Amino acid sequence: MTPGLDELPRERTRLLDNLGWVRRNVGPVTPERSDALADHMNIRRGEVAEVVSFYSYLGQPVDVVRVCTGPVCDCLGGRALLERHPGAVEVPCIGHCDLAPAMLRGDEVVPAVTYSTNHGPSIDLLGPDEPREPPSLEPDRIVAELEASGLVGYGGAGFATWRKWEAVRKAPGPRVVIVNADEGEPGTIKDRYVMELRPHLLVEGIEVAMAFAEAEEAYVYLREEYATARERLGAALAARGLPVTIVTGAGSYVCGEETAMLESMEGRRGMPRLRPPFPAEAGYLGRPTLINNVETLAHIPAILRLGGAACPRTRLWSVSGAVARPGCYEASVDVTARQLIDDYAGGATEEIGAVVPGGAASGIIPPAALDAPLTREGLAPWGAGPGSAGVQVFPASYPVLRLVRETMRFFAEESCQKCTPCRIGTRALEHVLHELEHDRPAMPGWQLEEWLVAMEKGSICGLGQGAPVPLRGAMRHWPELFAPLLQTR
Repeated sequence: MTPGLDELPRERTRLLDNLGWVRRNVGPVTPERSDALADHMNIRRGEVAEVVSFYSYLGQPVDVVRVCTGPVCDCLGGRALLERHPGAVEVPCIGHCDLAPAMLRGDEVVPAVTYSTNHGPSIDLLGPDEPREPPSLEPDRIVAELEASGLVGYGGAGFATWRKWEAVRKAPGPRVVIVNADEGEPGTIKDRYVMELRPHLLVEGIEVAMAFAEAEEAYVYLREEYATARERLGAALAARGLPVTIVTGAGSYVCGEETAMLESMEGRRGMPRLRPPFPAEAGYLGRPTLINNVETLAHIPAILRLGGAACPRTRLWSVSGAVARPGCYEASVDVTARQLIDDYAGGATEEIGAVVPGGAASGIIPPAALDAPLTREGLAPWGAGPGSAGVQVFPASYPVLRLVRETMRFFAEESCQKCTPCRIGTRALEHVLHELEHDRPAMPGWQLEEWLVAMEKGSICGLGQGAPVPLRGAMRHWPELFAPLLQTR
């Protein structure tokens, strides 16, 4: 008998929370503990077992040592750090790219986050971090101000915020508000900075969203590695007395995709849903659901106070890699990579070889693109986009092929396995790049192109659709590296 199970809620929507409770209070979720929880919640044992198998952290002890070997950490010594800690678990990202190479010992971040002048921050978001009454406007006025501001989703998709809010408002209630705080894109740390350093700004944005949607309940889906953010955001929510529940993830990047997040919250594996219907029409438990990224909501109070047209257009940029002061910086939406590196992050520490402008799926650009505005329009000629604004700076000493291969390894490990183009394609591309690093072309160029197109057109969600982007960027800007593929028939 697993102690304490009798006190846990039995609703299916609490399955992930219950599994997390077992891990934190009893131990790693073994088959026996999984079955005991299934019996308690009156869920088939096989269904709970498949959920446990989906989330990488549930089977690990709460004090496990995790070492990041994602691209930035790999570049700055992550594998050497892993070798120095026998028994540590290798993970592709832990959301602390500003501290690379980084690791977690349980909830403890190593090296410790100090927020000194060496690691930012430069975050204002046009207001102090203190409890305030949210702006009170009529729904139509809110939509108009959001449209005038040009605010888009800052999680990576870039969808116009006013359109999403308008769609939710038009759908019949009851409605739900969900904050997507499952920031898992390598190189992206801005939401963590908001929740740790400006949590009241997010809380104020949540209040506005709940009032607008006439929602009686709201949720924050928070990535598991963000223990400090969970503590500080929880305190800010408690200070306002809001009916907001924090749901803690369990180590799945794909749950940052909004429909996969909904599946996870409803007690299933975090696999993306086919759309339509969209969450604004039928989201959490079939209800119209307003889903926004942390940073997006944090901008809204200032927009409503100052007016959409008058509010300065800034966003938060995560800067990591070969720079003197990695961290999170608030800057204009059309800032250049050179400006971020030199004016905010203290300059490059080595000759720059490549830059990832907005997270793993945003592409890879050469040093020649450092003066391009980091907007969709400015980066389009370079085959890239701003994504989640996770700017990663790689030195010329770090091989581009290794960068692309490590990026593809991340996608392969984080694929939910639901659709064939992504499940097989990411592994195949990782293999192709590994072989190419050793001068062994694994397939001809025409066949590689077929794989890329199949992934772009056949994958269900943005993971499989976006995985080819960095590879295409590397092939475009460093064609000599891929010449062996063109010579293979």
